[in-house]
Amino acid sequence: MRKTLRLVLAAVTGAAVISSGAAITVASPANALAVSIGTITVSDNFVPPSGSDKMPFKFTITEPPFVEGKAPKVTAVFYKEGEATSGAGTAATVNAIANLSSATATPPATLDVTGSIPIASSDKPTTTGKWTIKVSVAGDATPAPNPVVRDDPFEVAKATRVTSASVDPSTVKLKSGSDIDVYAAFKLERGGAASDEKVTDVRLESKDSDDYYSLNTGLESDDSYHDSTSMDYDTTAGAWQLKVSVTRGSKTYAFVKGFTVTKGTSGKAKSKITLVASPSKVKKGKATKLYGKVYRGYTSWGAWKKKILKLYFKKKGTKTWKFVGYVGSNSSGKFSKSVKPKYDGYWRLGATATSTTKSAWSPSKFVDVR
Repeated sequence: MRKTLRLVLAAVTGAAVISSGAAITVASPANALAVSIGTITVSDNFVPPSGSDKMPFKFTITEPPFVEGKAPKVTAVFYKEGEATSGAGTAATVNAIANLSSATATPPATLDVTGSIPIASSDKPTTTGKWTIKVSVAGDATPAPNPVVRDDPFEVAKATRVTSASVDPSTVKLKSGSDIDVYAAFKLERGGAASDEKVTDVRLESKDSDDYYSLNTGLESDDSYHDSTSMDYDTTAGAWQLKVSVTRGSKTYAFVKGFTVTKGTSGKAKSKITLVASPSKVKKGKATKLYGKVYRGYTSWGAWKKKILKLYFKKKGTKTWKFVGYVGSNSSGKFSKSVKPKYDGYWRLGATATSTTKSAWSPSKFVDVR
């Protein structure tokens, strides 16, 4: 049976109403408008995984009944599975329809109408039956004309869910100078066809800062997920979460699983100093150049920038190192100092320890004074 319902609106008042089956007809002159409602389409028709949401709907009115430029009155109600459609139903939202620019403006031949149906995570998906949406369209006139009514059934699918989410270890204990492997896993429980739902983003993110690690989005054939990343000591400590974003229809839902990141007491970095004396043989009163580089690091060496080093000299045949002065490294860790030795002896430099870096001595270099 064709579901389009028609209404002929009289251009004059006091017309007699003749009812014939599902269609309602109003006796009218030749210039009356024939109103019909097209199929009502509901999208995003699935239960949300949490909270509440909306299912958009749309339909088209042919020959919409504008009265003296005023938009038609359109209402919508819906019925959940098992509810009698003969009842009042629950109100749905119909988006506002604009009036025409003037009372004499020509109405459009068709009018697209949109709205939404509320749905919550507590709602049940359809099983053997369906939900129904019913819309009513009438001209905004006095007395109120009989409306055109149409109802269409639609299914409501179950919610998309992420289950068995885990982060291993659940408490990530960062160590200075090393990376910690962190493993993420979950299971995607689909509410519809595989083409309807897609994992669009997976990440480990700090809840206290903008620090995060991106993971891949690919699933196994059974819709399970496994991936890992390595966290270094620069990672923000505190509350973190595994965040899985799933897109379905026009909706994107986020599923989270919390874990913790902590930092142990930071071990000190090591340091080292290289030293060259050139020339290593000089005449008394002439200069020799002491130069090299100072480094610091945990597992690899980097420049110890702007470090102040202490220069020492030990005369040949003695056991005592005497402090001579200071030498500073540049932004590359390099240093250079010219000295004029008076005696044969040994030269070396020392880097004092800091709260983050251990001390170091350079090798000693002998300079022969002739």
